[in-house]
Amino acid sequence: MIPMVNALPIRLLLLLLALICYILLYADAWLDMERVWRSSATYNHCYLILPISLYFFYRAKTSVNTNSSAVPVAWLPLLILITTQFVWLLGFAADIALLMHLAAVVTLQMLLWLVLGSRVARRYVFAIGYLIFLVPFGEELSPLLQDITADLTVMMLHWVNIPVYREGLYLATPAGLFEVAEACSGLRFLIASIAISVLFSYLTFNRIWKHVSFVVFMALISVLANGVRAFMLVYIGEVSNMRFGFGADHYLYGWLFFGAVLLAGFWLGGRFADQEVALSRSNSSNATPQLQSSVVICSLFTLAATLSFTLSLHAQTTPDSAVSVSLPFATNTNAIADWGISFPHSQALGKGTDNAGISYFVAFYANKQHVGELISWQNALFDPKRWQVQDRVARDNTVILQLKARDGSYRSLLYWYQIGQHSVISSPQAKLHQALAFLTDDSSVAAVYAVSVAGKADEGEVQLLRRAAQTLQQTAALPTVAVTGADYD
Repeated sequence: MIPMVNALPIRLLLLLLALICYILLYADAWLDMERVWRSSATYNHCYLILPISLYFFYRAKTSVNTNSSAVPVAWLPLLILITTQFVWLLGFAADIALLMHLAAVVTLQMLLWLVLGSRVARRYVFAIGYLIFLVPFGEELSPLLQDITADLTVMMLHWVNIPVYREGLYLATPAGLFEVAEACSGLRFLIASIAISVLFSYLTFNRIWKHVSFVVFMALISVLANGVRAFMLVYIGEVSNMRFGFGADHYLYGWLFFGAVLLAGFWLGGRFADQEVALSRSNSSNATPQLQSSVVICSLFTLAATLSFTLSLHAQTTPDSAVSVSLPFATNTNAIADWGISFPHSQALGKGTDNAGISYFVAFYANKQHVGELISWQNALFDPKRWQVQDRVARDNTVILQLKARDGSYRSLLYWYQIGQHSVISSPQAKLHQALAFLTDDSSVAAVYAVSVAGKADEGEVQLLRRAAQTLQQTAALPTVAVTGADYD
């Protein structure tokens, strides 16, 4: 008889290889996440997430039934793992940090699920799931939260009969001019309160509807509390003639108020607590990994294939200075009036103003390059410190913006993005086209085209801008050196 070979060491070896592939694939994403935690006060709390999860790996709810027949099948985490790799590739190709960070964390969660097996993972579902708060998410909500904060502040100022004039995110009262800045959006408190609320609900409730209801309640209270906080600061500044409410006490009032709101929310949640939730030390006999050879092999193959495909992709180098694009119809190529458009780290750049006062701008980018990108927070279609958008009209694959300055002057702006043969006006669409072009090894380039003129965007100005845009697109060709001189590594 042929002796049977113990399959467990082989499975563990395959699992070790999968872990190595994971580290090679996602190491940069984890380093980037840590940089965000360190550099942004909004995400400083992320340093606490891993210790909290480790604690709940050590201690878990005793009420969880790991023998239930309704446990997810072992192939479910593998399917999620495979899906996550496509998310990673899309994020990598489009330089979307959120997708790369999300893929790194979810992949880790699925690997833990696969190692423990579905029945054991059910016991540690909170410890595994809580790792999702390692992802620094929510920055996209800042503009929305700023608007909500401004709306609430104006509404409450009207309640106390304080006259206020609002223009965008600026609030003018008799005492002075206030801005609902990004730091005033309440995003920092909202994200931290959600993370704390999820932990509190796990320790307090056993029913899923109570978990969800409490977290949603605390999220709504956090947004409302930030509006009240902003109103209080404006009100204090108003009644004290700007002597109080700003400076060091600005932050002191805010955190004291938020702390009181959290305590009040937890006190209220405690009033509806379920019977005492017991935590016990993990039983090693119940935590034996349930490795299935087929699942482990598929996981290793998925991660190795993703790593191999990622290494086969190459970003284009960024020149020290952009190649100049000739605009023969522009008489002044050194300035574009007071427009303020900025797209740094481009492969090629052209700008100028003609005799009719029309300003032109075009910048070319590779679909992926080491430094700089077409769609980035660093880029600006206009100077936001000088101009505010009064109107936005999308038509014929172009966008027309009506800008107004604080001094009452107007400027009209027409722009669009060109990715290969595709003309798009949406930033997500542009990102998607660039990502697909990069993943399919398409050598086409991407560009932003923009023209602007002083004055309101009436029908005559719009027609003038459209003719100027057509001239710009037909004339501004990408210099050959920016394509044939591309350096890939």
